[in-house]
Amino acid sequence: HQYLSPTGDTYWVQRQNAATAASGTSVSINDTVPTTDRYNLTICEVLPGNGGGGTPPTPPTVSMTAPAPGATVTGRSTLWAVASDTHGVAGVQFLLDGSPLGAEVSAAPYSLTWDTTTVAGGTHTLAARARNTAGLTTTSSSVTVTVDNSGNPAVVGSWSSVVNLPTVAVDLILLKNSKVLFYEDGSSPTVWDYVNNTFTGVPTSADLFCSGHALLADGRVLVVGGYGESHSIGIASAEIFDPSQNSWSAVPDMAYKRWYPTATTLSDGRILVTAGWQTTEHSNAGIPEIYNPSTNTWTQLTSANNPFETYPFIYQLPDGRLVHVGNSEYATVTDILDLTTQTWSVVDPNVADGGSASMYLPGKIMKTGSAADSQFTGPSANTTYVLDMTQPTPAWQQTPSMAYPRSFCNVVTLPDDTVLVVGGETDKNGGNIANAVYAAELWSPQTQTWTTMASMHTPREYHGTALLLPDARVLVSGMGSDFGNVPDEKNAEFYSPPYLFKGARPTITQAPAQIGYGTNFFVATPDTASITQAVLIRTGAVTHFFDQNTRYVPVTFQPAAGGLTITAPADAKLAPPGEYMLFIVNATGVPSVAPIMQLQ
Repeated sequence: HQYLSPTGDTYWVQRQNAATAASGTSVSINDTVPTTDRYNLTICEVLPGNGGGGTPPTPPTVSMTAPAPGATVTGRSTLWAVASDTHGVAGVQFLLDGSPLGAEVSAAPYSLTWDTTTVAGGTHTLAARARNTAGLTTTSSSVTVTVDNSGNPAVVGSWSSVVNLPTVAVDLILLKNSKVLFYEDGSSPTVWDYVNNTFTGVPTSADLFCSGHALLADGRVLVVGGYGESHSIGIASAEIFDPSQNSWSAVPDMAYKRWYPTATTLSDGRILVTAGWQTTEHSNAGIPEIYNPSTNTWTQLTSANNPFETYPFIYQLPDGRLVHVGNSEYATVTDILDLTTQTWSVVDPNVADGGSASMYLPGKIMKTGSAADSQFTGPSANTTYVLDMTQPTPAWQQTPSMAYPRSFCNVVTLPDDTVLVVGGETDKNGGNIANAVYAAELWSPQTQTWTTMASMHTPREYHGTALLLPDARVLVSGMGSDFGNVPDEKNAEFYSPPYLFKGARPTITQAPAQIGYGTNFFVATPDTASITQAVLIRTGAVTHFFDQNTRYVPVTFQPAAGGLTITAPADAKLAPPGEYMLFIVNATGVPSVAPIMQLQ
């Protein structure tokens, strides 16, 4: 800065220049060096041109050329605009409903691919805003379009035609040979080769209606409890189904009769059985029992008495404890079982509703809809809650709700880590198909939001089931079977999620049949460069809106010559021993067909 003396000082005019320049150019003014005791002081006055050497800048011109006004758009739609300016266009910004859409396009041709699935269906406005090198802008006239993705399978998925079954699939179990075991009672168990649509009856003497089940480490199926001779009487029997022989064998009875029990596979391969009605409704068997397949014996956990209601949602956590997060009929507090001390402790005393649940990532649980039963009345809920048991002080957090209220719905975790919900009813009673919800919905753990998917053909309410298959489709079946006034749905349909319509699928050409904890194993694939995810998903076993042993376990991998080197989970508490589907997923979210491998 120049500070002038209050008694006066000298201002030297060294040089005086006048210049004319066009907009966007610069002018240099040079000066001589002043004497050593004076400072350089430049005064610059800028005046607008008067036609004697410059043209006043004008805004650019711009217009939208696609899509056309009134067009209906779906999936990925390309937007186009033309823009011009005498001094040059610096960029074009597309606008959706008045807000920027994507990044500014800096060079012609001015286009942008718009993923219409990111907005709600219905009417939207598009426009383009051009900017010139002088910073002046012009916004085009808006174009009104209608977004309609209701029929685009790459957006909402697709349902197959309905396939007839010999009985109602109250229980639905994926076997290690990729076939499906389903049943309604003891006379109806059936093995279904759904690829060739063939059925093999495998009846047993026990009435398996509303039993519990778990897959053993070797791929056999343990079924516990069921229905007794008169109404609301459980049974203590337990049986094992061997899919390699299509045969049943009895194991020792449990100490307690159980109807509507839960069977949970533990990290050591044993099976924990909880709950179940004994002689009358709500006469709950409070003492858990553990079946040891190595010794073919049962052990009672007499100090862990907890009289849960039907089908408690119980998961083994990565730290070995077991968490109980409610059940299909009643919302409850959330508590933890320490098997070492046989003690329960409350995790979250707040009751969060939820009629179906899934551990969508290790230690992270989501539940949604309403816990309900035929004796209940009132509207279903559409609420969703998540619980992160990896946090120091876990507590349920409410997230955005489903579009549809639902009781009696099923949730299925998919290979791309999204969660599908299907079926259900808008009333808690469950006895009126007029209240059935046909549209599926898809939940994103990243955004914790729901997106409405395609609608199935058949209502699926109480006794509805849903199961992930190795080909990444979802098998949906069941409803009815001695419940209310709803019909017995002896049929099934397959849901193909949107990822099956987004390009070629990666393929696995070779994989091991068995893998060990913490070991590296090789999977051959010609698609190494495109793979971004690899995940193990335990083969499912579902009844009453709950897969009793669901597991989604991401695994690390490295590219290798001709395929991938994958590292198996290090700990059985993270992934209990048993049969798992291995999916590899590419950058566009498309999964492979999964081989089934035994983790041990």
